[in-house]
Amino acid sequence: MKKIFVFVAGFIFVSLGIEAFLKLSRITPPTLKYYNKTYGSLNRANIDYFKSVEGLYIGSTNYDGRFRESYPKRKSDKKTLRIMLMGDSFVEGIDVFSHNHFAQYLENLLSKRLNRKVEVLNFGRGNCLLAPSSYYFTSYVSHEYDADIVLYFTEYRDIFYPSTTMSYPSTYYSFDSNKKLVPFFSWQSTPEYKLHTKLISNPILKHYESSAYFRLLYRAMARVKISGLSYLTFGKFSGEKAPEQSYATSSASEEPLSDVTKKIYDSLASYPGGQTIFVVRDKPMPAPCIKKYFAEKAYENIHLSDTFNDFYIKNTNINAYYFKASAAYGGHWNNQGHEAVGYFLTNRLARDLEKYKMPNYER
Repeated sequence: MKKIFVFVAGFIFVSLGIEAFLKLSRITPPTLKYYNKTYGSLNRANIDYFKSVEGLYIGSTNYDGRFRESYPKRKSDKKTLRIMLMGDSFVEGIDVFSHNHFAQYLENLLSKRLNRKVEVLNFGRGNCLLAPSSYYFTSYVSHEYDADIVLYFTEYRDIFYPSTTMSYPSTYYSFDSNKKLVPFFSWQSTPEYKLHTKLISNPILKHYESSAYFRLLYRAMARVKISGLSYLTFGKFSGEKAPEQSYATSSASEEPLSDVTKKIYDSLASYPGGQTIFVVRDKPMPAPCIKKYFAEKAYENIHLSDTFNDFYIKNTNINAYYFKASAAYGGHWNNQGHEAVGYFLTNRLARDLEKYKMPNYER
């Protein structure tokens, strides 16, 4: 009996020691996402975070789960130009340091061009497409924050519905019986969320997400999902590696816009606090129907194909998707790609600024 007691006590002591070491040494970052009862999956506030899959990011989230900056919700004066970024992981941009993010280039360059203060707020969230991000924007962000310009990034996955929406655990817009946009909470019926609610209802497991062991398990499961268990265990001896996300053979999608997507675009195009500008990204696949719809509706839009030629920055031999340090062709922009986007958006906004509707900006 004594040996069993010593073994159990020793196991608990060693486990707690490893837990403390992993947390204090920050070997594994905290889990980035959490469940909000209204909006679903959101980024955690005030956490230190790093990511090293393609490029490298080391930094923190602010009071509202945003990366890079910590501006207050309201503008300090009307002479400050405030730009809001809405979109997915390309906008979130945690594959590069904050000072290399296109938002920083946009902020610095446009401030010099206009000779006044410019603030760029980044509301990008990884894998969050149009249907869920638009609900979060219209029901929360647009009411809580001031913005003179909203750059709303969109791409080909936004034309499909509901298949690409259902995979992301957030509240999203859909149609009711009267063809009216209403929120849907299907993520609350997923096995993952049901398991989560059971765990946090248990007093012992209530804070399981803060455990370093859970963080390791979470990241391991993510890698297994990407590369496969066999490859991660046996390497080249396992045979074929599971295919990772690749944009090497993308071609134009001829699929039409869904009625829901059109309705969402229409609802976003008129923003009373300022000017909405849709930014169309042609990777991983061009979607001509999006550009066509914006042209038909005369919505303000910017095409990133004007600064990229397929994978390359125009008039250069620089691949904007290649990360030299990891020798990987990633799914996001590298440092040079972010710089190119920053310069491009600066030039486009500076050129057209006078025609934008910005009631809270003193020109």
